[in-house]
Amino acid sequence: MDLIDAFSVVGEVVSWIGLGIGIPLLVIAGMIALAEGRWERVEIAVIERGGETIVRWFAAGDFHERPLAAREDAGDGWHHGFVSVRDPNHARLNPPVMRRLFLTLGIVFTALGTIGFVVSMIPALV
Repeated sequence: MDLIDAFSVVGEVVSWIGLGIGIPLLVIAGMIALAEGRWERVEIAVIERGGETIVRWFAAGDFHERPLAAREDAGDGWHHGFVSVRDPNHARLNPPVMRRLFLTLGIVFTALGTIGFVVSMIPALV
């Protein structure tokens, strides 16, 4: 086995692994995007009222509010937040990261798989 054949075998393995992982991750990112919908950036006010921390925002022509969850760490004042376009009653202080995580990993693995596929085609071109 010469060097070109070795590159071809390595490229084939990398392409199967990269595309086998990358394409499902891209599909999962698409499904998350369909399920969550789009998020708009808004200003959110965090206030203390009656011994409870309240989050208030303005979206879709109306004011909305909800209690601050224990897992959300925010001090009083104005913060950048995200509101669901489908349901303006649903807001979060942190950006949605799962879709971005799956999309980034899917793109990286798919790119590696594509590069591996091109490398595996070298013997056919030489």
